[in-house]
Amino acid sequence: MPSFIHTGDLHLGRPFRRLGRLGKELRKAQLQSLRNIMDVVRQTRSDFLVIAGDLFDANSVSSRLVKDVMNWFASIAPVPVYIQPGTHDVFDSASVYRTILGSPVLPQNVTVIPEEPAEFHPVPDVAVFAVANTTKKGGDRPLRRLSALALRSEVKYKVAVVHASVNVPGLSIDPDEPLINLDEIASSPFDYIAMGHWHKRQAWPPQGTPKALYCGPPETSEFDDMPSPGSVTLVSLGPAFTTEEKTVGTHRWVKLGIDVSLVPDMNAIVSSANQEAGPNTLLRLELRGSLSFGEGGSPGGTNVDNPACFDWTAGLSADDLVDDLTEQLEPNFFFVEVDISRLTFYEPASGQFPPNSVYRAFHEIMVEKIEQPEPGREDDSSGSTQTRGSVPFREGGDKMSSVERESINSEHKDPWDTGGCLPSGQNICPVQSSARGLIGQNGSQGECSGNGQPAVRTQVRVQGRAQVQVPA
Repeated sequence: MPSFIHTGDLHLGRPFRRLGRLGKELRKAQLQSLRNIMDVVRQTRSDFLVIAGDLFDANSVSSRLVKDVMNWFASIAPVPVYIQPGTHDVFDSASVYRTILGSPVLPQNVTVIPEEPAEFHPVPDVAVFAVANTTKKGGDRPLRRLSALALRSEVKYKVAVVHASVNVPGLSIDPDEPLINLDEIASSPFDYIAMGHWHKRQAWPPQGTPKALYCGPPETSEFDDMPSPGSVTLVSLGPAFTTEEKTVGTHRWVKLGIDVSLVPDMNAIVSSANQEAGPNTLLRLELRGSLSFGEGGSPGGTNVDNPACFDWTAGLSADDLVDDLTEQLEPNFFFVEVDISRLTFYEPASGQFPPNSVYRAFHEIMVEKIEQPEPGREDDSSGSTQTRGSVPFREGGDKMSSVERESINSEHKDPWDTGGCLPSGQNICPVQSSARGLIGQNGSQGECSGNGQPAVRTQVRVQGRAQVQVPA
């Protein structure tokens, strides 16, 4: 019975800028996965190959890359290859495919899907229906257009190639994207719809024989991509319709979440992470839970005032925690990223801060500022002014003019002034950042969130160099 390989979203030429020099290695891995696809076509004796969009990451790719890719497609001739322009390599006036179509680099066995719905016959009894994406946006309904064409065809097996999102109820989908909905899938005349655009393997209907399928990228390029390593799908048409995953990817992208409130020490985190270790594994370690950065409790113990918080990090800064984990894990992985943006930092009482520490000094200064009115800002009994947060008011509730406020501010400038963002009686626990100094929850130097929590940060290690990301 007829069979073919379904793939898409290769994103060849992707820069991987956040990975620095490692990006070059991943671009090589992408090309290796393409060569692996050619091997699968030969080994399975597939009748044709379809690429459901985004073969290239952009239209601005090198001529050397284009030539290499076309040569690999030529290596499986006479097996037909159908390339659908997607949303990254969109078929617009600047499309890389316009250059390819006008040059001798295009092999005879390769077809670039045109701008209008078209029907192709790779082997007897099989028709492929496809249309190029001509814009990144526009709200196109490609499956409707292809279904109208397919209904006029009497071929036995009908395959659609679509690069679009599925408008699933409950999901937030941009209505300007190319879309198909579940009713269109169910009522379409196709035996199989080869989907591209989403980077996770997903089928409709979810159970039983799939009629529409996202196969996922052949080489994973994000931590949310699935499966990882990447794969392609072997589709066998006929009464005994089947789909089968074939692994072609070379790298694993692993996202591991650990609740630090439930582990005894840092060694337990390292041990758990190292279970995923490998020279071709990229790790994103997501830490969540509660931590205390003050004193109070021995490593492995709990804080007496907050039993849910383990104190094995006592005395560590956020930088220390990320640096220590990264340094221990880096030798065992291709790439390591430690994300602490989901951590909640426990706020110790004054006596729990180490003596002569910046934590103690900051805490005492802020408590003094909160509890004692500033000179020139009298309370209600003086009959002069009141303050609401950082905005002065006259008695009776009228706001002061900007000139009056500036006069007060100029007289009482303070390098520790937070602009009145701390609610009365609430402490703040600072975190030291090598990138920004003392930072507040909103990531601005000298600011705070108003809830007494320090900033959340992500630190990324690239080739032994730390990169600190502080969300705005």
